[in-house]
Amino acid sequence: MSRILQLGIENNWSLQYSNSFPAVSYLNDSAGKPIYQRITEINVPVVFDKPITAISINTTIPVGKIWKYAGCLRRSLTTGLGATFVGEPEQLFLGKFNLIILDDLNIDYFVSIQVPKWFISATVAIYQYEGIDSTTLEDDVQAIKTSLGI
Repeated sequence: MSRILQLGIENNWSLQYSNSFPAVSYLNDSAGKPIYQRITEINVPVVFDKPITAISINTTIPVGKIWKYAGCLRRSLTTGLGATFVGEPEQLFLGKFNLIILDDLNIDYFVSIQVPKWFISATVAIYQYEGIDSTTLEDDVQAIKTSLGI
């Protein structure tokens, strides 16, 4: 059974959330450079109802540094007992669209993102896939029925 998706069509993606988060500077070190407080976990205030999202995280990278890690994404859902994390955290790459396909979750869910402690700013954009998402199961069942004469 194969999954049929049209990920390469721009109109199949819908921006669900976009925001920037600056770290707070509260002191200067002995050289006069600011010391930043860590950006807290970003709880995205959007309910996602599709299993496929694309997440982009960007930040200003200091001269001479090479950063690739952008933190991790966790998903949660609301149960009768409150918010519950589900699945393993997803590692995110910096400056790229991170495609997240959830095969094990078919209900509404929330996401939260924790960027690395060394980020002094973070820009987050989350797109939800709204296009075709089907399997060949229907075609396979029809082929079996035709073979059986049903």
